[in-house]
Amino acid sequence: MPSHESARDAAQKASSVVVRSALWAAWGDALGFPAELASPSLLERRLDASGGNRVSAWARRVGGRMGPTVQLPAGCTSDDTQLRLAVGRCIRTSGRFDTEAFSKIELPIFLSYELGAGLGTKAAARALARRSTRWYANFFEAKTSSYMNGGGNGAAMRIQPHVWAARNAKPETYLSTVLRDTVCTHGHPRGILGAALHALSLGTALRQGKIPSPERWPGMVAHLSLIGDLVRRDEVLGERWLPVWQKQSGESFAAAVETTIGELQKQVQLAREASEHILRDENDARLYSDLVRALGGFDRKTRGAGTISSVLALWLSWTYARRAKEGVMVAASLLESDTDTIASMAGAILGAISRESPPGAILDSELIAKEASRFERMSRGEQTANFPHPDPMRWEAPSSLSDALGEVGGRPVVAGLGPGKLLDKPISGRGKNPGMWQWFLTDFGQHLLIKRRAKLDELSEWAQPRVRETAIGNVRTLPTGGDGGQPQLAIPADPEEGIRSLERQGFPTGELGRFLRFYASQGASASAAFAVILSERLRGGN
Repeated sequence: MPSHESARDAAQKASSVVVRSALWAAWGDALGFPAELASPSLLERRLDASGGNRVSAWARRVGGRMGPTVQLPAGCTSDDTQLRLAVGRCIRTSGRFDTEAFSKIELPIFLSYELGAGLGTKAAARALARRSTRWYANFFEAKTSSYMNGGGNGAAMRIQPHVWAARNAKPETYLSTVLRDTVCTHGHPRGILGAALHALSLGTALRQGKIPSPERWPGMVAHLSLIGDLVRRDEVLGERWLPVWQKQSGESFAAAVETTIGELQKQVQLAREASEHILRDENDARLYSDLVRALGGFDRKTRGAGTISSVLALWLSWTYARRAKEGVMVAASLLESDTDTIASMAGAILGAISRESPPGAILDSELIAKEASRFERMSRGEQTANFPHPDPMRWEAPSSLSDALGEVGGRPVVAGLGPGKLLDKPISGRGKNPGMWQWFLTDFGQHLLIKRRAKLDELSEWAQPRVRETAIGNVRTLPTGGDGGQPQLAIPADPEEGIRSLERQGFPTGELGRFLRFYASQGASASAAFAVILSERLRGGN
């Protein structure tokens, strides 16, 4: 079974406000995971072997009714933290969100190792695995869910890295990327605005060092009116996503946003009324339960709504601003609510103002702290290494979940994520065609309980992460041109550094074409990245 490191040990290695926010989010996820959709009797069985300790090892069935019961290690996190890490790997050193890598590589591969993902997110990821489906056109229809009805919290739970990496944590620096991330999987305004409200809550806490008070909540919701304008101004969303969305829904997106803002205003009003009881020293945990019930957080149809989860996480953060541990535990302990996601979202906000590290074990806490430290450096404009995904234009998702784990030269490799080592023995399910799972530790430090075949197949060369040079100090100097012997600019291997090089020179016209030809020769992904970032810079973007 995978070993773990305490959150406190990880924080001591890289202590910062963003690191604490990331660790508290992961601890809330780990704390609430055993109680997710569990009855009291099921929770008792899950925790029986651990003596009731919520961050000790516990057992859970994976892979459906015929899947095996697997022992999960202490501090094991669920899909919330898994998706946050996946999002983070797609944020480049310039701050650009690589939507192609996230939608075409990370999400399809996530299905092979996910722990507790919702039906909507899984359906969206399966649709994106099809080569013809692009991130801005994922209007899927499945038996269990559809894109246009995707109003759950599967996006809100994962968008924190955009805020952590943003310059000064100001809304204009992260809301556009939050939108692009969200619409990959969620098409209903409740999912979109829920993610945006959580981003505003976290961003405000990071920027101001305090939780926004209840008097400010209506204004934060009203601020979401700009979402419609952000969509229209986004070249891809405005020209490709928006017309299809409006045709599918039969109404304008702006009108749908305003309707959802009206719902949110009623929800934050209920939360404000509950906060008034806090001032009269009433029981916080009971008030939280009452608020969950009033918002529909116990109802199966609305329990996981993005808007409801964001409001509850904000209320918990304000109520327990000086008692982060207690606040996260209250969220993680309320059975029949979305325990892990709300505890995780509240943990992210509380961690942004807490001076303490979370008190329990977290699986992969060292990786989480390292990634959070990278985001914080990015927020200061420092250069960091990019994760070397395969070229999305040549990538093909594995034909089945069992094929995500393969071999390259005799070494086990997860398609899209790279090599690592197998841990323990494979675990098989029941029935005529039992699935097989095994713990795998990637070279970059993440534990995955991944589905596999008995015999691993050789992976295609396009399934492997590219061995890419980072933007720091790696340049390729091309021969001088015929312009009187004047040396041309050196072309960096990374498109983002190439843009910075051109920007420092004022984007000389003669060099733009030469740079573009060079990146085009490196592949469609490099040339597309260069073109996108160049467009953003010339329009004054970040």
